[in-house]
Amino acid sequence: MFDYNNDIEAILQPRVDEQLLVGYFGGVFNPEKDKFYAATLVDISTIDYDEFEYLHEQIGWHTSKNYNQELGKDYNFDRTSYTNKSSQKLIEEGIYQYFSITFLCMLYQEQWFILKTLCFYGDLVNQDGIKANLSKEPDYPDFWQQTLFKPYETLDYLKQTFETASYKDVGMEEFKDAPYLVASLKKGKKEKVNQAWRYYFNEDLILPFFDRIRIELPDQYRYIAGSGITFTMIFPEQKQCTLFCCMVSNSADNWLLHYFVFDSAKRKYYKWVYFEPENFDFSIYYGTAIIRDLKQITNWDNENYLDSSCTMDDDNFWNNYVFAQKDGEYLYLQEI
Repeated sequence: MFDYNNDIEAILQPRVDEQLLVGYFGGVFNPEKDKFYAATLVDISTIDYDEFEYLHEQIGWHTSKNYNQELGKDYNFDRTSYTNKSSQKLIEEGIYQYFSITFLCMLYQEQWFILKTLCFYGDLVNQDGIKANLSKEPDYPDFWQQTLFKPYETLDYLKQTFETASYKDVGMEEFKDAPYLVASLKKGKKEKVNQAWRYYFNEDLILPFFDRIRIELPDQYRYIAGSGITFTMIFPEQKQCTLFCCMVSNSADNWLLHYFVFDSAKRKYYKWVYFEPENFDFSIYYGTAIIRDLKQITNWDNENYLDSSCTMDDDNFWNNYVFAQKDGEYLYLQEI
């Protein structure tokens, strides 16, 4: 039965920011007490929302209920089109009057994993009604047996040709034996860490390196092009080395796919020459070409591996195809 539960609060308090627990009013364990659901409800008029906004942004997304959706629209001058008002504006105008954080939690390998969701509410249901609806959530049949608590499975779908195909979330493969809730949290954390590394590495190490080789070797590196905000990078989880990729135009106006490696311990850059550089007539998105190379020597056979939570934790790849040596000399790396 959902009620104010001190044991649930005691589990949450050291594991989430105290601001997220403002308005905690109860929760419920499953019969085995290895899962629980809990909820908060906050009247926005009673708090300074600036103190909550950053933490809400970290949750990443939100839903909204029980408000007049017309009030959530900003129409143009002749009311022929509109944009949706921001959450901040909806709060400032009093259209959003409450918010709730719900916690869906499970114990896995002696650790509590906590999935947080955020919802804003308007005034079409009163505070007691919102609490009643939140409290009923775990009453749905099979609530404790839902997909979130089971291992991830590939999704089968029907193609336009009426053939059945499977969609594989490559980032979930690493955690495929864990329940979906656990796997998604682990994947999300790893994505954030990897993205932070890419931003740092791009600004601090790749861009200065490309500036240098353009100056020192102008015939070979006339133009250097990436495919996104950062250059595509491949690295192991510990990031002791990073392989990065780009399209390069030389003085003959040929575009080639090039690979470089930075060894963090030696603080040295190398050109990786295991593959013969592929020629193109112009700079293109080169993800397909990278995977065409990598799938010959790794299990990366899908472009979704690139710029994802996935790390190249394959000793065979790094030891035998990147850092392979003979008589103390690298076979496929040229210092640059």
